[in-house]
Amino acid sequence: MKWFKRKKSKGAEKALDVSRQQPQHFTPRVSDPRYLAYLQAAVPVNVWERIWSFVCPHTLDEGYENCEQSSLDGSGTCMLCDLRDLSHCAQVSKKWNTLVVKVMYHSVRIDPVHYCDLEDVLAERRKRRSRYDRNGEPEDTARARLTLLCRTLRDRAGVRDAAGDYGAKVRYFKIPYMTRETCKTIMAQTVAVMPNLRYLDLPEGIFSEDSSCITLKEILQARCTDLRKMTYTRGSERDLESLASGRFWHNLEVLELSKIVMDPTILRHALGALYNLHALKVSHMKSFNDDLFQHNDRLPPFPPLRELIFNNVPNITAQGIATYLQLSSDQNTTETALETLSMTNTGVLPSELQHILATAHSLKYLTIIATVSTSFPASSNTLPLSSSSLQTLNYEISAADTPHTYASTTEGYYAFLKASLISNKLPNLHELYVRDPDFPEALLDLAPPAPAFASDPDNFRPRSSGGGSGAGGPFLSPLGSPRSIHSHSSTNSIPNNRFSSNNPFANAARMQSAPGLKQELIVYSKGLDEEEWSFSNVKPAEKGRRGSATAPRPISSYGLGNGLASPWASERGARQSVVVGNGFGGFLAVPNENGPRPSSSAGEKGHRRKGSQYDMWR
Repeated sequence: MKWFKRKKSKGAEKALDVSRQQPQHFTPRVSDPRYLAYLQAAVPVNVWERIWSFVCPHTLDEGYENCEQSSLDGSGTCMLCDLRDLSHCAQVSKKWNTLVVKVMYHSVRIDPVHYCDLEDVLAERRKRRSRYDRNGEPEDTARARLTLLCRTLRDRAGVRDAAGDYGAKVRYFKIPYMTRETCKTIMAQTVAVMPNLRYLDLPEGIFSEDSSCITLKEILQARCTDLRKMTYTRGSERDLESLASGRFWHNLEVLELSKIVMDPTILRHALGALYNLHALKVSHMKSFNDDLFQHNDRLPPFPPLRELIFNNVPNITAQGIATYLQLSSDQNTTETALETLSMTNTGVLPSELQHILATAHSLKYLTIIATVSTSFPASSNTLPLSSSSLQTLNYEISAADTPHTYASTTEGYYAFLKASLISNKLPNLHELYVRDPDFPEALLDLAPPAPAFASDPDNFRPRSSGGGSGAGGPFLSPLGSPRSIHSHSSTNSIPNNRFSSNNPFANAARMQSAPGLKQELIVYSKGLDEEEWSFSNVKPAEKGRRGSATAPRPISSYGLGNGLASPWASERGARQSVVVGNGFGGFLAVPNENGPRPSSSAGEKGHRRKGSQYDMWR
């Protein structure tokens, strides 16, 4: 049966022999399960954790802000939807489940609603109790989620499999305000299986010895010994005193004291026992004075801090803070030096700020908020502000609201600030916050640099065209007076004051070359009767143009943002503007259009229905 068999050509046989001699390379498919398993095994664990952190960003939240403040991070995503996607990743394989659980339970936050269009659909489903009851009472979703979390953590307590104990992986636990105030029993049951907890949103009663919070407080002291932030208010002086024993919470990094009535010696012992303390906020305390900063051989030293905030502490003065900075400079390093200082309604006067800046060599953020009833002291001993490390200055001086207060009381204080800026002794200052709406324009009114062709007509000396000795040329002697036949007598020559500075207007030309503002400065300003914050970007005059930028006000990195006034931030309603010329030699601040408010990632993709509340901050 060889009738239909064709004879191969010699070229085809030669090509086949060549192909057999060449090595064969196998190209695997991407969809091949064995090849995918090989690729997954080659990826390091830290890379997987980094990838899953982008799936659910809020699992990386390690701040000490409460649940309400941490939800304003501006990520523009729905936290519950991101958490659902991360849980789906844990269902892929056992290996992924082991790795995803570590990321998922690192920072846990209970959110009451979805920040996307899915919340409208779920809210309608929760109301439908039955087929005939379509207007039922909606359930408390935050409480239900906390109950489910408590059940999961208690079921996994003590488990020694690959995933391990879920509760031991929790470091940060954030709960909404209403949930933590009404679900104290469930919180106590949940916290009991979190031995490595560092931060927890606590109800207000636990800080003031409320009887309903005794069980929760005892569990925290017995089980959660590694807490890093705590607040003490009026009524909790006994608990604050117990910190000196060092039996619990000896690793506290952030401490808030409010309305505490306590002996300064006992308070010094309690603060001295906290060796890891980095931030301290003191509010409404008259017993906190300069004596706490003084050196005493019988008392432990005041701990070195990175962030120090005073709010309504009238007995703190600039001399006391300067003494603390001088005493702590010996034991301070670059990592523990004071970087943030905020003073609101304290005994520190604006004219004494230089005493603090002279000893705070690492200070980056300085805030002074004061209400004055007297004018700026007219003393020659007042030094201008000078600091090589200061980056942000909040200089908010306002006049006291009394019938006998002079209307222009604050003008001297802002004139002092303007003189400090002109002196160019704040080279790294980038952001400035004032309560004077005309202050940005006052900086623009500085004298511009003198052009190349400008000169003083009363001190004019023409250049020599050649040969003459000295700078005067053939018509002027080196002394600057006209040559005469008697000029050879140096003893009898009397200099003529014709070319001196007797002219009262001769200094105007010299003032043009005086030093002015040399760095770009972002200024936030607001008047006492204004509702919106104005934003201006002031640039040096030699650059010849004006611009604008967006720079939010700094917020405390330890969750102490009350003293740093986060409403200054651009996303909190700050009006942005551009300084432009008005055509008549002046300048105008033209406001920019505000950008759209952030929405969730699911809301951007989904369909926007009529009547739906599309704003994620509802």
